[in-house]
Amino acid sequence: MTVLHIDHRAQYYSIKDEIDSAIKRVLEGGSYVMNKDVANFEKEFAEYCGVKYGVSVQSGHDAILISLLALGIGSGDEVITVDNGCPSVPVAISHTDATPVFVDIDERTYNIDPARIEEAITPRTKVILPIHSYGQPYDVRAVRQVAEEKGLLVMEDASIAAGARYKGQRVGAFGDVGVFSLSYGKILNALGSAGMITTDRPDVARRAQFLREYGFRPLRDSDGIKDEYTTGDLVSAFQGYNSGLDAIQAAVLSVKLKVLDQWVELRGKKARLYDRLLSELDVIRPYIMDNVTSTYRGYVIRVKGRNNILYCLHARGVLARAIYLPPLHMHPLWRHLGYREGDFPVTERVAREMISLPLYPELTDDQLGEVVQALEACVSA
Repeated sequence: MTVLHIDHRAQYYSIKDEIDSAIKRVLEGGSYVMNKDVANFEKEFAEYCGVKYGVSVQSGHDAILISLLALGIGSGDEVITVDNGCPSVPVAISHTDATPVFVDIDERTYNIDPARIEEAITPRTKVILPIHSYGQPYDVRAVRQVAEEKGLLVMEDASIAAGARYKGQRVGAFGDVGVFSLSYGKILNALGSAGMITTDRPDVARRAQFLREYGFRPLRDSDGIKDEYTTGDLVSAFQGYNSGLDAIQAAVLSVKLKVLDQWVELRGKKARLYDRLLSELDVIRPYIMDNVTSTYRGYVIRVKGRNNILYCLHARGVLARAIYLPPLHMHPLWRHLGYREGDFPVTERVAREMISLPLYPELTDDQLGEVVQALEACVSA
């Protein structure tokens, strides 16, 4: 038996009729970009997260980039983020001409360590950008306290945690802005690439809407453009982007959003089964904080001799993965920032030991049992 790390095909077949119907409706409607399906999904997603505004974009990278620009972040500014994330985060920061500043993680949760944030703050720091790593919400209260004391903005990256909760509230509502990748491999995923921005700030939402569509805004009398040169529509006012969401992606995401809470519940049940079956094995199992609900982007364990065990699992048909490697500060792109091996000891230690085991709603108990048996054999080999 081969057990995939993520099985998008199984997900599709679980809601095939609804997906097929949504795609057919969009195709027959003849409007394929930024149509009413997009507007409806933005409204549904904002309401789901408990915020006033949802602004859809084409990717998680665009969500970060456009949100930072909408907040006024640019050249000379610094954005603090965690060292064990996707490279798209610091890349998006750099695309605003701001500088990413990395901090270490908490060894139990693998989320940003709030105690490390303050020491990374400089007069140029404008934003803290923590990530809900592997689906577990970060310590929202502690991060918010630092931000309020230092007068900093918070951008909450919930790309692999859509549907997770902190003290009963869904993620996406804990910062000045929330950003989501809704692309391949995410908890809530489109058929291709998609992203979302969530916020309660009307100024940020409006500017993000302009920026995602080439920087267009409505024509104003103060623009001084004569009537014969316009029909009273839009003018370029910002250096924006072509990041409008495709209608098919929005329609598919709307279908999946309706069952997202069921999927999150099933992920939790699978994780608890892993907890029980692996309780006697010499591995470090996930630690979940009190008062949070994790979406479990994989069942993340830590083992000694990780590479050998990962190869062994693959040989037995279990396509487990090691993700977010190497740590961001080790990538050639960020060497100019002056970081060295040893600067982030917890992130580096976790990076050497971490394996993400398959975990998704469609994973059967038999498949999960195969994963456990393979892991037991590989650990004891």
